[in-house]
Amino acid sequence: MSNNFLLLLPEFLVTGLAFLVLTLDFFTSRERKTILPFVALVGLGAILVFSLVYLWNRDEVLYGGLLRIDGYALFFKAFFLVLGGFIVLMSYDYVKRNLEYPGEYYGILLFTVVAMMLMASSGELLTAYMALELLSFGLYVLVGYDRYNAKSNEGATKYILLGAFSSALLLYGISQIYGLLGTTRFDEINAALAATGDLSPGVMLGIVLIIAGLGFKIA
Repeated sequence: MSNNFLLLLPEFLVTGLAFLVLTLDFFTSRERKTILPFVALVGLGAILVFSLVYLWNRDEVLYGGLLRIDGYALFFKAFFLVLGGFIVLMSYDYVKRNLEYPGEYYGILLFTVVAMMLMASSGELLTAYMALELLSFGLYVLVGYDRYNAKSNEGATKYILLGAFSSALLLYGISQIYGLLGTTRFDEINAALAATGDLSPGVMLGIVLIIAGLGFKIA
């Protein structure tokens, strides 16, 4: 088994946890579906402990620089795992009262956690973009999850339109950076900018577009 795969075990474990929750939701009765948030919560806690122990003091470059495991990546992976656990706790009462299939909600939530963890490990712009899009798709579904609620449907539609616009800005900014600097890797971009000592108008435009796209995504 390759070292690249092993270093991504936390992401694979969260993905497996998401499929486990979805499977349990399919095969358990409505009365027993209350165990699903506890399965998600305990799973996230176990993966958090595993990640901290397994990735502690690691400094590795994966897949030729597409992903990177270091102290900063581990910090944000742990933060997103804790954040996912808090969201499970905060939404417990609402999900219990209003959702017939809670496993779908928790499964999608766990997939968004995977996307955030991948984004934390990204070592270049396109990998970060793909992780951000995966996160966005999950959020689109969660925003419009209550399909019988007009406000939920309206919010999801607006979010999708805003997300499409911000994705276009991000892609144009990334293409601008790649066209001028010849790379999308963060370390190589940093080296290229340090070597020139000055930002050309084209590079500045690319950076502005990327920041604007991220701003719209966050909004």
